[in-house]
Amino acid sequence: MQSENPLTADKGPGAVVKDLLPIPATDPTDLDPASQGSSTAPGGRPTFSHALAAETRGEDGLSQANHKQDVLDLGWNERKQDIAAPLVAGMDNEELWLLVRRFNKQIYDVKATPYPPPGGLDLVIADDEEFSPDKMRANIERLYMTVGVGLLAAVKHIARLRSWRESKRTAYFTAAYFIAWSFDFLVPLLSAVLLALVGFPQTREILFPPAPVALVDSKTGGVQKPKAGVLGSHDSTTGAPENHKGEAVEQEASNFVSGIASVALSSAAGKHPQGDPDSDENGATDAAPDPTALATGTADAKHRASGGKTGAKHDKTKVPMETAMWTKMRPIMHTIGTIADTWERLANALSPIPLFPSEVYRLRLVAILLPLLFGAFLFITPYILLKSISFLIGAVFFGDPIISRGLAWLNRTIPAWEKLLEPRNTILKGVPTNAQLTLTLLRHGE
Repeated sequence: MQSENPLTADKGPGAVVKDLLPIPATDPTDLDPASQGSSTAPGGRPTFSHALAAETRGEDGLSQANHKQDVLDLGWNERKQDIAAPLVAGMDNEELWLLVRRFNKQIYDVKATPYPPPGGLDLVIADDEEFSPDKMRANIERLYMTVGVGLLAAVKHIARLRSWRESKRTAYFTAAYFIAWSFDFLVPLLSAVLLALVGFPQTREILFPPAPVALVDSKTGGVQKPKAGVLGSHDSTTGAPENHKGEAVEQEASNFVSGIASVALSSAAGKHPQGDPDSDENGATDAAPDPTALATGTADAKHRASGGKTGAKHDKTKVPMETAMWTKMRPIMHTIGTIADTWERLANALSPIPLFPSEVYRLRLVAILLPLLFGAFLFITPYILLKSISFLIGAVFFGDPIISRGLAWLNRTIPAWEKLLEPRNTILKGVPTNAQLTLTLLRHGE
C-alpha cells in the first residue's frame, strides 16, 4: 500500500517525506490533556526507547542472543575476566557497567506521565521536580564527571599544542593556520575541520591524539607526576587507581562535592577543617560532635556571643533569606541537570552508541553546520559582523519595552515556545542521555 501526501493527495515514490527519527504523534509542548495520548496505556504506541529495545538486530552480544530460558544469569556476580564479552554488541563490558553504576546513583525517583515523552525517550527532567540535597549532590557530581573533566581535558590539550613538545603536530597546525590566514581563508579552514570532527570520528584521534589527563601539566603542556602518585586511570584528573572504568572519576566527583560542603559548613560555623588536633593523638576528638554538622546553630551562637540578637523575632532578614535560598535551589538544580544532559546528548550524538542510529545524529549536525558555516563565510564580512554585534548589544540594552511585549505575545500565541527551541527538541532530538541509553539497554536485555 502506497503512502499518500496529506497536502497534495499524491501517491507513489517521493510523495511523502518522513523524518529519519520518529516524531511524536502529538505536540510535546501541547499542554491540553484532551489532545494528548498515553504513552504507557495498554494498546498505546510504545516509546522510541521501547521500539529500539524490542528490535531484533542479529548482533553478537551475549545479552542479545536468543535464549530458551526466560531468565538467564549472564554472570554479573562473577569476576570481570570470567564474564563473556561483549554483553551488548558495540559496547565494552566496562562501559556497560559504568552506565549501569551511574544510573543507579543518578535516578532517585521516577513518575509516570499520561503524555508521550518528547522525542520518544523516557526520564525527562520534570519542570516541577522536587528539590532534595541528595539530588543536588548527584547533579553536581554528574556535572563534574561530564563538563568539568571534559573542559579540563580540552584545556590540557591546548597546552600540549602550545608547548611545541609534539613539534611535528604543532608545526602542521601552525603552517595550516598561517597559510589560511595569509589568503583570508581561516573561516573555511576552521569550518572544514569542525565538520570533519563531527562527521568522521576517526579524524579526532588523528588531529587530537588522546593522552591521560593526569599526566599533562595544564600550564606547560609537558608531562607531570599524577596527583595520586601513580597513573591508575586515564580519564581522571588525579590518575587514581580503579578496579572498573570510571570509578576514579566518580570518587573524584564525590570528594569534590564533599569538599565544597565542608568549606561551606566550616565557614558558617567559623571552624577550620584542619584546626582540630590529630585524632591519633587525641581520641576524644572523634567522640565529640563536629560543630560543622550544626553550622546554622553555631553561627547563631557566635552572633549572640558578640551581642547580636538572632531568631525571626529580632532578625527580620533570617526568614526571607532562608526562604529565597531554598526557593532558588530547585531551578539551580534543574539548570545543572539540563547542562549535564545536553553535554551527554552531544557526546552520544558524536560517538557511536549501541541500539541508537548514531550516524543519523552526526549527519543531522553536519547538515545544520554546513550551510551556517560556509554561508557565513560567503555573505558575512568582518564589517557586517562587527556592526551586527554592536547593534544587538544596543537593542538588548535599550529595547526592553519591545522585547517584553514580544515575549508576552509569544507566550500568548505559542505557549511553552521555549521548549520548542531546546536542543533536545531540535538539533539533538532523539539523542539519549546516558540515563536514557542505560534504560534502553536494560529493556533490551530483558
